[in-house]
Amino acid sequence: MEAYKQEFIEFLFGCRALQFGEFTLKSGRVSPYFFNASLFNDGNASYQLGLAFARKTNDVLVDKFDLFFGPAYKGIPLAVAASIAYHKEFGIAKGWCFNRKEAKEHGDKGVYVGSKITDGSRIVLLDDVFTTGGTKEEAVAQLKSTAKAKVKAVIIAVDRLEKNDEGKSAIREFEGKAKVPVHAIVNADEIFDYLHNKVIDGKIAVSDTDYENYKRYKEKYGV
Repeated sequence: MEAYKQEFIEFLFGCRALQFGEFTLKSGRVSPYFFNASLFNDGNASYQLGLAFARKTNDVLVDKFDLFFGPAYKGIPLAVAASIAYHKEFGIAKGWCFNRKEAKEHGDKGVYVGSKITDGSRIVLLDDVFTTGGTKEEAVAQLKSTAKAKVKAVIIAVDRLEKNDEGKSAIREFEGKAKVPVHAIVNADEIFDYLHNKVIDGKIAVSDTDYENYKRYKEKYGV
């Protein structure tokens, strides 16, 4: 596993954005773990998350993109943090942009805030997780209709590797419709395999029981 993934997993665990136990999700599924991106709410946490996005983007696209896009509202700090981290890590200035929920009719009119999207703009769309993909489909369609922009990739923080209620992968369904690849900084298998019986700050991150609970969950809901 790449070093940046290991650092990211340990950071998720250390700041308790990644928790293990029993959690009822919005879908009604009872999950053995929970990823809470709302805990990235200070300067250090935001930068560390942005750095992980920057490294994953560089891993996937190297320098073949122009700006980070974050769908309103949760994607806004992700795009800004990734842009800052990319410049600090790789010495290259990349733009950031986000959309408004409603177009502004005065001042800087329009639906976008940040770097201007022009013909051929190569965009990386960032988000924390992937559920149904509906919001991302809307964002991709909107971006592609704006100055013939090109969405090069969607990058998410954590891929839960789960199927939807129809028994299909929501990510694969999205990729087929939008014709845009989806990449995750880390996925659930990588998290559990890396943290299984690993001692962090004097305690085991993922116990044998946690690991077995995940395996049973994956057998039921995994893609």
